[in-house]
Amino acid sequence: MTGNSVLIVDDEPQILSLFAESLARYGYQALTAGDAETALERLRQHPEVVFLDLKLPGTDGVQVLEAMHRVDPSIPVVIITGYPRDSLVEAAMNLGAFACLVKPFSMGDVLAILGALDLRAAA
Repeated sequence: MTGNSVLIVDDEPQILSLFAESLARYGYQALTAGDAETALERLRQHPEVVFLDLKLPGTDGVQVLEAMHRVDPSIPVVIITGYPRDSLVEAAMNLGAFACLVKPFSMGDVLAILGALDLRAAA
């Protein structure tokens, strides 16, 4: 992947689908993963940023974030969660997550983060 790819990690298929379709409308290439193992496989395609849900089957986003940092610590990770006061959010931020988006969030929120990371969609 090059220049405008985004990895979305969430165990809810409808969120993955909607998020990926929305990003595509703005010119971004979306990779998706519904679990930790798939997320780590997709990370090897070098996305520009990862949007990572904190609640995943069999693990939590903090463990996945740690594993992602071992694979490629340069890729920014944005935490997505429906539980902003959860101790996992604090742990993820302490591990170097770039930002935290609280569900439900808007594409405006996502685009603001992509802009802050200076990631431009394909022309």
